[in-house]
Parts: sequence; C-alpha cells; structure tokens
Amino acid sequence: MKNLKLFTVFAFLLFGSISLSAQDFGVVNVEDILNNFQEKKNADSQLNALVEKHQNEIKKQQDALLAIEKDVQSKTEGKSQAEIQGMMSQLETIQKDYMAKQQALVSYQQAAAKEVSEKEAALLKPIEDKVKNSINKVAAAKGLKYVMEKSLLLYANGVDITNDVKKDLGIN
Repeated sequence: MKNLKLFTVFAFLLFGSISLSAQDFGVVNVEDILNNFQEKKNADSQLNALVEKHQNEIKKQQDALLAIEKDVQSKTEGKSQAEIQGMMSQLETIQKDYMAKQQALVSYQQAAAKEVSEKEAALLKPIEDKVKNSINKVAAAKGLKYVMEKSLLLYANGVDITNDVKKDLGIN
C-alpha cells in the first residue's frame, strides 16, 4: 500500500510537471504532403513500372506451367493404366521440366520481391529525408517543440504546419 501511494505521488509529480501549450505543439499531414510531392509521384511511377514488369514475367512463367499441365492432361486423358505406364519415361521427363520451371518461378518471385523492396527503399528514403528535414526546419522557424502526424490525433489544438512544409518543398 505504501508503494502504491509513493507511485501515485511520483506519477502526479512527473505528469504534473509536463505541460504542453498549444504554442509548443504542431501538427502536420504527411500523407497530404507526399500525395502532392512530385518526387514521390515519380518514385511511385518507377515502382509501378518495375512491379508491372515482374508481374508480366511471372504470368508468362505461370502460363508456361499451365501449358505443361494441360499437355500432360491431354496426353493421359482417356488412356488406360497400361498405356500410361508405357508413356512413363516421357511423363517423367515432362515432370522434371515442370519441376525445374516451377523452381525457377519461385526463385524469380523471390528475386523480384527483393528487387522491388530495395528499389522502394532507395527511391523513398531521400524523399522521406527531405520531408522530415523540411518539417524540422519549419517547426524550428515557428518555435515548435513537438510536431505530431495529424492523422494520429483525435483532437489537435496545435499549429498546423502542413502548408508551410509544402511551400518549403516547392509543392503548390
């Protein structure tokens, strides 16, 4: 019980000493900034082109696998067990080709995902840095101690610096 009282007193002292005024607090809508930032739009276009390229190649490889499946189905459809047994060496060769193409597809998908992830990081990191530096610059110029993402707050009684950051980044 004594510890609870001590904790309560400590909590009141700690939280009572922390006071924020609206003049210390700013908000920014980073999503709005990024949606209107031409460099971000260009990066998104490059990423979309890369993703589309990989999706086309993956579809091509999937279609090749589907063609092998249909070929085997058409060769074995309506055949007796004895006839299928007679084709076994041919079917085993087809199965090995299918397995190799399937493994190639999995490898390609993994490599494509890695490439897209690395490209995304390479393109977006400089943009994120520019936005963050601009937010810091505007916040310092306005004398703000704290800046929060506007969408995270249910209520904000702080200075909205979104338009100032846009202006600093050359966004109309």
